[in-house]
Amino acid sequence: MIQPARFPRPLREGALLALHVSLNSPVVAHEALPAGPASAAVALDGQGAMVCLRSVRTRGTAFFASGDELSLQLALDAALAFAERLGFLFDDDEVGLRGEPAALQLWEELCGDAAPARPRADDLEYEPGDDADWERELALSAVSEAPTLSKFRFIAGRA
Repeated sequence: MIQPARFPRPLREGALLALHVSLNSPVVAHEALPAGPASAAVALDGQGAMVCLRSVRTRGTAFFASGDELSLQLALDAALAFAERLGFLFDDDEVGLRGEPAALQLWEELCGDAAPARPRADDLEYEPGDDADWERELALSAVSEAPTLSKFRFIAGRA
């Protein structure tokens, strides 16, 4: 079973067993991301599978992880099926194609600099007023990373 996770497990060199990166960017409507195009990556390590969804527009991320009750192959299959139900298409394993160090670097480029997930209401450390601070920080980071466009849709400073 694939469940939401606040943060991805840290992947270390030598621990990454498989990495599948989406070939497409379908429009995803999920509660953790704004509706719009997204990319996905599925990683497998010795503890199970992880799914990273990244919004193309805001670069916000959402993470999901397999439960401990699954074998590694079943965890990978469940994670790929979960992402495919959202509309993603996957190709061959990047670890086999590129090698483990290059695949690990690709995972970090896609998902490594992720913002924390929104706190859940059943989280023991969650305080009712925490949402406002979290939303303000997320909005400011999204605005600061977005390129400035002129009325002609060129990036400001380049014409």
